Amino acid sequence: MKRKSLCMLLLTAVLTVVSGCTITTDIQDIEKMNYASAVGVDYKDGKYYGYIQFIDFQSIAKKEGGGQKQPARIWVGEGVGNSFEESFFDLYRTAQERIYWGHVTAVLITESAFKQGFESISDSLSRYYEFRLTPWVFGTRESIKDIFSSAGFFGESPLSTILHAPEGTYTQTSLIKSIKLHRLIAQVYEPGYTSCIPVLALNKKQWKEKNKPEPKLMIDGAIFLKNKSFRSYISLKKLNGLRWIQHGSERAGIPVPNKAAPVAQIVVDNPKTKLKFVNRGDGPQYKIKMKATAYIVNRSSNNLSELQQLTDKTKEAIEKEIRETFQAGREKQTDVLNLEHNLYRNHYREWKALSPAETKLLAEDVIREIKIDLNITHSSSKKNARIREVIH
Repeated sequence: MKRKSLCMLLLTAVLTVVSGCTITTDIQDIEKMNYASAVGVDYKDGKYYGYIQFIDFQSIAKKEGGGQKQPARIWVGEGVGNSFEESFFDLYRTAQERIYWGHVTAVLITESAFKQGFESISDSLSRYYEFRLTPWVFGTRESIKDIFSSAGFFGESPLSTILHAPEGTYTQTSLIKSIKLHRLIAQVYEPGYTSCIPVLALNKKQWKEKNKPEPKLMIDGAIFLKNKSFRSYISLKKLNGLRWIQHGSERAGIPVPNKAAPVAQIVVDNPKTKLKFVNRGDGPQYKIKMKATAYIVNRSSNNLSELQQLTDKTKEAIEKEIRETFQAGREKQTDVLNLEHNLYRNHYREWKALSPAETKLLAEDVIREIKIDLNITHSSSKKNARIREVIH
């Protein structure tokens, strides 16, 4: 019995060691993997170019004992292939260690790659089990290598830039709403939906360090997709009206009465807009209703001293931006206000009868009326915090 017990103990110990070794060898050491933070896709000269951004984790983590953090170290790899997937297999050859895709937080696609087809790119990304569907998606008309090499302020990594964290700046100035991959994939399959993807560019003029220019990322416009295909690129200056229409706008500033000769700078908070379809018989029309509160952040003259005057001029400025944005879309045959999808979702019979409806919804007189309910509540002044009838 003693011998049997001893043999059983020895056998159990051996099995424990063997199984423990087996488990250990199945686990990847985290320091022996490369963690991709962003991927990029370009198409030129009949080839796909794939890009990967690596960020040194030591430049992200805080030093123990309050030590000074090292400046961000960034690596950008470039691969070439006949397909999107092949370009990344080309990168694997020089990756040195296994690449882990679970930490990717941004996907950057050039205009030429969008023109070649978004569906093949999204299909590849969504099929690989490591790749999550939550990264932000951006377009660009510039070099992906330059954008991936751009760091934040104070030596921070790109994780502190618009590419990886666009929501911070959007809360202060809502321009083009950022979009995540899973939402974009869903949108391109929605009938009549025009997807809007913000376009990134490098601003090389506004910021300097030690009097030397330091390029920083900015939103420069938007790329629009419809029916899974590229529709157009429109610059930011022509899309000012989109912030009053798009869902989720938080804060937007507007010079009144205009940018050329501003009397006051008005900030509008949380604009809520509804599109109302009007069937006039010979063609569709829409009424746009917007409701918001606002306040004054700056006055450069005593003109428009009465509150009603200032409110009316602010409404006129907002309406002008909406109409100009709609016109910019008409010129590119792009339904930037998503009138067709609104028609499809809320008035399916009319949409079916008009199909294809987009051309009719891009007629010059489609926007019948823009009604704005705007309440300017205060002047950002301690002495005159609440506005009543007259602004002094």
